[in-house]
Amino acid sequence: MDEILNEIENYFGFVPKIFQVLSDNPPLLKAYFEKSDFMMKDDSLSILIKEFVAIGAAAALGAEHCLSTHLKVARDLGATNDQVLSAIIMGSTIAETNVLAQSLRVYEDLK
Repeated sequence: MDEILNEIENYFGFVPKIFQVLSDNPPLLKAYFEKSDFMMKDDSLSILIKEFVAIGAAAALGAEHCLSTHLKVARDLGATNDQVLSAIIMGSTIAETNVLAQSLRVYEDLK
């Protein structure tokens, strides 16, 4: 378990709360870490692009801690302010579009 937590800390610069809590259940921590590790090591997208996806998703979900964490990693990987802002705007736009699509369907049904 220490090896997993060390690897997480090396990547993020600290151990995020999710991993801290999951460390109370080593098999669960291992399973969650292995899933995350597999996705990050898959080379179909660069690490920086994966961080932009995480930034967009965190923005869309309003996950402030995740957003801060992945912004830091993206900047450490060389992301520019324009790139980070674009990821935030893209994620936020999808969240807005989802809300509008759902709401406008209800609206149309009641016309």
